[in-house]
Amino acid sequence: MRRTFLVSIICLVLPLSQARADLFAFDLDAQAGYTQISNVERPLTPESTTLSGGTFGVRGKLEILFISLMVDYQHFFNDADFLHAGLGADFKLPLGPIEPFVRGSVGLIMLTAKKGAFDPDAEGKLDATAGFQARLGVGLDIPLGDWFAVGLSADAGYHYITGKSGWDISAMGYLGLRI
Repeated sequence: MRRTFLVSIICLVLPLSQARADLFAFDLDAQAGYTQISNVERPLTPESTTLSGGTFGVRGKLEILFISLMVDYQHFFNDADFLHAGLGADFKLPLGPIEPFVRGSVGLIMLTAKKGAFDPDAEGKLDATAGFQARLGVGLDIPLGDWFAVGLSADAGYHYITGKSGWDISAMGYLGLRI
């Protein structure tokens, strides 16, 4: 019985181990898409609002074994900046020309916004404010040779920032460098 169980585990894990056999990997993605961050306190008022809109930025990942250090910077077109830096893991499954993936991370976030980021009539700006965030994401990576990839990703997170907790989502397209 134990031998059958062990053989079954090996048969299941062996194909997945080929998914990412690297001991070290570095990814750098130029990305653009949409981000929404809910329940952010507006400057100079006790009110909360949602910050949302088109974004562009960069995501970097340094992976050793299966643990990743992730940094994700997004600039909103309406003059706000969002930064997530955390530890996490991601798992890819190579299926020929495509590689679906699942990722997760926990870490620190920073948000800053200029005067009109929340609405055109807003007073004051949101100075750099730090908080915590947990994120989960899925995506589809399409390798372009050994060094480049294009793809789509979607992330959802739970955050605590400006004294309030809330949800955030993002959907991105990207062009990436893979080392």
